[in-house]
Amino acid sequence: MATQPAIPSVASAPPITAEGRRRLGRGLGGGQKGRPGETLAAYLFLLPYIIVLGVFIVFVALYGIGLSLFRIDIGFSAPEFVGLHYYQLLFSQLADIGSSDYWTSMINIIKFVVVIVTVQTALALVLAVLLQNSILKNHSTLKGVFRTIFYVPSLTSSVAVSLIFLWFYNPNGVINYLLSLVAIPGPSWLQDPTFALPAIMILNIWTTSAAFMIYFLAALQDVPKELTEAAEVDGANRFQSFWNVTIPLLRPSIFLVVALGTIGGFQMFDQVFFMTQPVGGPLNSTLTPMVEIYNAAFQDNHFGLAAAMSVILFIVIFIVTIIQRRFIDPSTSQ
Repeated sequence: MATQPAIPSVASAPPITAEGRRRLGRGLGGGQKGRPGETLAAYLFLLPYIIVLGVFIVFVALYGIGLSLFRIDIGFSAPEFVGLHYYQLLFSQLADIGSSDYWTSMINIIKFVVVIVTVQTALALVLAVLLQNSILKNHSTLKGVFRTIFYVPSLTSSVAVSLIFLWFYNPNGVINYLLSLVAIPGPSWLQDPTFALPAIMILNIWTTSAAFMIYFLAALQDVPKELTEAAEVDGANRFQSFWNVTIPLLRPSIFLVVALGTIGGFQMFDQVFFMTQPVGGPLNSTLTPMVEIYNAAFQDNHFGLAAAMSVILFIVIFIVTIIQRRFIDPSTSQ
């Protein structure tokens, strides 16, 4: 009768030596360490990015914070340390509701960000879904053509787009002409305080929605078809499947789009600068914090005050982004 091979027992195994323990520890810790030459090569490849990051972001940010603590007029007198004086001044203006330009700029930019982020996110998602599920879904070439056409506005210079829309918004321009065809009197878009800020909102939504559509389109292509098919088998209609299956899977992309839109919205400057006269008008209806920073630095020569405004704007953007991440994609904050 054939005998089975003997199975060695743990008790009969020889004891592990100290060298064996070290090798076993390295193996359980994720493998052997990289060679010194490979580590050096990796840091050399990262060096250009680290230099750019350190010089143009970290150093500039720290310099701006330090600049906000001094009264500086660049070349006219020696810098004077004033501590937190500019911050106290700005917070006192924010507390004086409705009577300071800085308060008005903050209210304007909050309205602007809420409207454009909401509309451009919804519009970008709708465009992505339509492009993903339309008759073009089986025609990759046509889908690429339409994707490129939609993306072109985001590649165009903001100055060029502003000048084009400035012509559109002219009282005798294209928009008012089209409105006159249906017997609707067109407003003075950029000269009326009621319509000036909404006109710039429309411009920004048109420019950014197509770019964010690309983000959503890429995310939709990563949604497993098995999940949506399983939902349909369970009796869910297309809307229920989209709302309960697709939307939760798009949360990281939604947060990315909302965060980028919020950061860009708070930094809105060039459209107001090129499209309104006076800048921020009429009647401060398009005044933004970036315009206030520009006026303080280059019109009034108060660079310390402008730096303090920049720091406060950064803090506001940072807090808003953290809140958005907490409510839109809680999994990223775990």
